[in-house]
Amino acid sequence: MKPTRGSERASTKGPKTSRKRGQKGSQDGGPSRKKTQTQQQCQKKRVGNDAARKVKGQEKWTLLPKTSITALESILDLSILSALTMRRKDKDQSQSHLNQMKDRFLASCAQLKVPPRNRKVGGMLQVSRLHQAESKKTAVGRRTLQALEDEVGSVVGALEQIEGRMENLDEETRILRRKLEDEEEGAQEILQLSGRGVLNLPALPPHVTRELPLQERMVKDPDVAARLASVLQSSGEVRDVMAFLELAHKQADLLLNTLGPTNPEDSHTRNIQGGN
Repeated sequence: MKPTRGSERASTKGPKTSRKRGQKGSQDGGPSRKKTQTQQQCQKKRVGNDAARKVKGQEKWTLLPKTSITALESILDLSILSALTMRRKDKDQSQSHLNQMKDRFLASCAQLKVPPRNRKVGGMLQVSRLHQAESKKTAVGRRTLQALEDEVGSVVGALEQIEGRMENLDEETRILRRKLEDEEEGAQEILQLSGRGVLNLPALPPHVTRELPLQERMVKDPDVAARLASVLQSSGEVRDVMAFLELAHKQADLLLNTLGPTNPEDSHTRNIQGGN
């Protein structure tokens, strides 16, 4: 039975007054409340549509395969071992705690629904293997890329050196061209001077070209030859030379006679000379 309320106690009408105030406020703010209600209804419709879409897609989902769970278990075991190696104290407690967490996680994963896997991709083991293969390929690609970058750098350095040499050669060729032009100008000046000198030579006198040589004059005029012979014979110097030659012949004959004949032909020739 409900306890009887005392007659002297004043009754509290708080809830009624609060309702009335709320009603008054709702009556005062009528259009704003309608707007909020329409917005809430639109949001609810959107959420319902999204949920319907998700449900439609999730109908084909299946539980996580055992291969994926075993792969996760192996990964977790390796991570637990790596974590235990870093701890120095309370390894057993931490190991049991981590194993419990692992079991809970695997149990939740076993109840988890996932989209159907693609036959080409396979499970998590195949995905991890593919990931490892791709990581190896990327490492090899990075190495080859680094080698190619080094080769390109060496080639660029060689090209820069060749460009520097070409610039030096161009400068040397310019200098040589200037020297050649200067030498050509000097040679042209020399040729011009030589041409001027040949043109400025004086002409030969006319009597020099008309005068005949001595031999032709002697042939044409025999008296000239006789005069020259008489002059040569009458000169004392010519006589002395003739006397010297005669003495030289005599001395040579005496020397040959004293040595004796070495050859009959020589003796015969000497006798002939003596007879003469």
